[in-house]
Amino acid sequence: MTWPLARQLTTAIPGDSFDGWQNYWNLWWMKVALVERQQSPFVTDLLYYPTGVGLYFHTLNPFNGLLTLPIQLSGSLFLAYNAVVFFSWVTGGYGVYLLTLWLLKVTYAPPRPLQPATHYAAFLAGVIFTFAPFHMAHLLGHMQVISLEWIPFYVLYLLKAVSHSRHGQPWLRHALMAGLFLTLTGLCDWYFVLYLFFFTLLVILWQLFSGLWGNQKSQLQTLGSAFLPPVVAGICMLFLLSPVLIPMVREALQFSFMVRPTSDLYTLSASLLDFLVPNRLHTFFRPASFTWPGNQLAPISERTISLGYLPLLLALIALWRRPKQTRFWLIMAGVFLLLALGPRIHLGNITEADIPTHMTTTTPEWTPFALLNRSVPFMRISRSVSRYALMVQLAVAVLAGIGLGALLQRRRNAIAALLAGFALVIILGEFWVAPYPMSPPDTPAFYTQLRAMPDVRAILNLPMNYDRPGYLLYQTVHQKPLAVAYISRDDPRTLTERIPVLQQLRHLGPDILVGDPGTLGRTVLTDLGIDIVIQDRYKMPGGLERTYTEELANAIFADEPPLYADDRITVHRVQPPVASVPYLMLGPLNWGQLEQTESGVRRALIGQPALLQLVHAPAQSQLRLRYQTLPNVDLQIRLVDGQTLATFPAAPAGAAVTVDLGNNAAGTTIDLALIASQASGVWIEAAWLETATTR
Repeated sequence: MTWPLARQLTTAIPGDSFDGWQNYWNLWWMKVALVERQQSPFVTDLLYYPTGVGLYFHTLNPFNGLLTLPIQLSGSLFLAYNAVVFFSWVTGGYGVYLLTLWLLKVTYAPPRPLQPATHYAAFLAGVIFTFAPFHMAHLLGHMQVISLEWIPFYVLYLLKAVSHSRHGQPWLRHALMAGLFLTLTGLCDWYFVLYLFFFTLLVILWQLFSGLWGNQKSQLQTLGSAFLPPVVAGICMLFLLSPVLIPMVREALQFSFMVRPTSDLYTLSASLLDFLVPNRLHTFFRPASFTWPGNQLAPISERTISLGYLPLLLALIALWRRPKQTRFWLIMAGVFLLLALGPRIHLGNITEADIPTHMTTTTPEWTPFALLNRSVPFMRISRSVSRYALMVQLAVAVLAGIGLGALLQRRRNAIAALLAGFALVIILGEFWVAPYPMSPPDTPAFYTQLRAMPDVRAILNLPMNYDRPGYLLYQTVHQKPLAVAYISRDDPRTLTERIPVLQQLRHLGPDILVGDPGTLGRTVLTDLGIDIVIQDRYKMPGGLERTYTEELANAIFADEPPLYADDRITVHRVQPPVASVPYLMLGPLNWGQLEQTESGVRRALIGQPALLQLVHAPAQSQLRLRYQTLPNVDLQIRLVDGQTLATFPAAPAGAAVTVDLGNNAAGTTIDLALIASQASGVWIEAAWLETATTR
């Protein structure tokens, strides 16, 4: 199914040359952090130098880094990445095989020696789950999502614990095993922990619903069997992952950068048709299948969730032949299907017209997903809603195994083997995706030379109007810190959106900090510890992305020959300025995103206080601001030590004002606080510095 991966184990990774390189870097960073530096892997100074950045809300999937350490230490990062692929597919399928086998043996058949047909049915369930289009689609680059192997093991051991508890048998070992597998799930993907939380609630409710109509003793036993095993499993996971969970909760309570725009919940939801169309990645149908009915906005990896026609047929047979024993799995499939449909249910296409505008971080809808999204703590951090389809696929795989088991029951072994083999061929035919796209590295040769340069502090890769995972691939070669990088959740405390020059390169135009980035370039780059700037023309083939980036780089390095140049990249060495130029910089918190308006740009004050820093302050200077407010909202400018410099009244139509910064020691940094009289309703349209020279 992954061919030609087996032929390129040490030279390429499967996928589309985007997110895969981020996960490739994740494996490398785990080795660097644990083996070379002996430090926590959840904080790094190799990205967003010099501030560094936390990786708690980054898709680090540390389990895979730990799993592949021996392979990395033997010298092959490509083989380490591809080992994760094979481990996930085999282990995930084996987990569903064991789960279905247990269900067929213990729950739905009288105790007796297992027949070969039972193994055939369980094996087919594992094949359906692990080779499902959902799994194969995320092989395009989402290592944390393909690492779904521990989910069926948690489901198996939780159900074992609940079943044993209900029948008065020892259950603690099974509950602890469930806690262990829930921990391993958290070390792969936090999305999956959320899914298993909802699954556990379903198990509890199902146990309560099916067992609370007996005598008082049986009711107490039902309550105990419903709650005690899940509680033990949850406590086990919380204890084992507390070193990671505690700082994550602390940051989530203090900041909101990990919460994505609400529009993502609509864009990345599933349509009902996405479950029912054939496999979008099928070898015979792609790329025309990418435009089939369903979600028309999400990346192909997020809307390839076909359940398969033979699996659905076998699931229907299970519901017909084993109705009492399969109701829970039917309800599970229905609940998670509704969640995958997101805040607004779509039966057909999802287009731009279906995305509401002017939304807050909570949705006004009343679907099951919307209700849970408003009420479950930290659920709004997740954004890829269609991934709930994974649990639908798990339920369908189990039902299909039960259905095939019912068909093969009491048949001769040869006939059962023939029927199971035929079903296997049909399912692999439905799910077939080989040859799978492969991504060899495109690392320019200069990066090998760069690794040998000992006096380089940090590197700035251009273009940087959006974050490209390829730069992470290159870092695994040159191993120098990056000034700007790609992580799963942009952290506002980094300098990308806060400091001039980086702001302009990010937005390909002006920001609210007014000044000539060409004049400020050497000062800012030197202050950031950036020694090398690399322009990659392959990553900016044309348009404003290329013209603006090259013009600004030429303005900064106008009188300097490049350190290196070829037909793809141009490399400049940053020379410190003769004299540092004063500039303004936004503080790390309480500034909104850059907004484009008819009259220019602006940023909102979204908290108190919003800091503004004057770096390399001259002896005498004035701060000039152009701002706009809602009616009756004042703006106050203070020094961070508390001295009020000026208070300005509401300016609904915008106003330009001056703040005298007084006499200061030349070259120091002045920290200013912008404070509004209300929590919101102030926008800064421009801020610039006036000195004796500029005046």
